[in-house]
Amino acid sequence: MTAALAALSACAHHINPEVTAYNGDSVTIATSETFKRRWALNVASDEAERVCRQGQGKRAEHASTRKDRARGRNLDLFLCLQ
Repeated sequence: MTAALAALSACAHHINPEVTAYNGDSVTIATSETFKRRWALNVASDEAERVCRQGQGKRAEHASTRKDRARGRNLDLFLCLQ
């Protein structure tokens, strides 16, 4: 079990989330489609939590996902809620 968790965290560690839009009420996080979706979504969720908390003291809630096939990435929209 410990080896599986270590492997999971090692893979997720290399995912670099990118904030592509933020307006105080929502944030969009881009992650590469080359990673397993659940890992990328976990990393995107953590980044959205950080951005929403830092900007307005709010929490992030996942709202939707779009695929940017031209750039090979997922765009996850999170709402920043009280």
